[in-house]
Amino acid sequence: MLVREQDADVEVEIVGSIESGICATAWSPDEEVLAIATKSGTLLLLTRDFEPIEEVKFSVEDQKASRHVSVGWGKAETQFQGKHAKTQGLRDPTVPAKVDSGVLSPQDDARTVITWRGDGAYLAVSTIEDQERRVVRVYSREGQLDSVSEPVDGLESPLSWRPVGNLIAGIQRRFDRVDVVFFERNGLRHGEFTLKTGEKTPSSELKINSMHWNGDSSVLAVCLADRVQLWSTGNYHWYLKQEVMLSSYSTSHTENKYGFQWHPEKPLQFVITSTSKNSCIDRGSFFDQC
Repeated sequence: MLVREQDADVEVEIVGSIESGICATAWSPDEEVLAIATKSGTLLLLTRDFEPIEEVKFSVEDQKASRHVSVGWGKAETQFQGKHAKTQGLRDPTVPAKVDSGVLSPQDDARTVITWRGDGAYLAVSTIEDQERRVVRVYSREGQLDSVSEPVDGLESPLSWRPVGNLIAGIQRRFDRVDVVFFERNGLRHGEFTLKTGEKTPSSELKINSMHWNGDSSVLAVCLADRVQLWSTGNYHWYLKQEVMLSSYSTSHTENKYGFQWHPEKPLQFVITSTSKNSCIDRGSFFDQC
């Protein structure tokens, strides 16, 4: 459906239909390509004039296209087993204590999320595979599969590609905390940090709605059910620079629905929209403490 507004008149035009239904949509940063994820498990790429570019099917076979390199970590025959290590029962520090298999988070909201890289050359799509594992697939703007994320236990739907292009931020729920985790374009993990909470809210119970990088990639906004946390990094460490509580937006004890958007030209300014009757929009939130 295409809506055109001219003066006081609004013209609605049906440009096409998707019988199976739509899970998620996202325009490329240059607004030249529209990505649509359907309920039948496909990704559609259309031009700005809604001409088809490519249609690809999500498949379990996609994981074979991953560039992950297995060097046999965790196998007994590849571990260093010195005499002292054997007698003392020491574990090889180069071998991870636990290798994730991609177990689905019990609090996963089953959403499909699409996020574009800042230059519009690639996009990432987060979906649930066979109701067992959440997978992040990376495609070129021509629809060619580039990579698939490595298995991550408790990975949830929020996803945001850093505009400069080097990191894709996701959410991993652990039994005692919630982490923001990062992926490279090739699908490999590349660090993480743990979200902070108040004393009354165990971090394992946090609900994260979405994440948004600002225009110059200096701040990551993490949108929780009742607040927005603004994180920045320095010297390889992540800092919670500001927290915007949303209690003033809510008129009841039910979860409030709100939207978050960074200013496209002023990287430290954002807008929060709300369905609350008391406050429809906050244009004055300004972040300049970094």
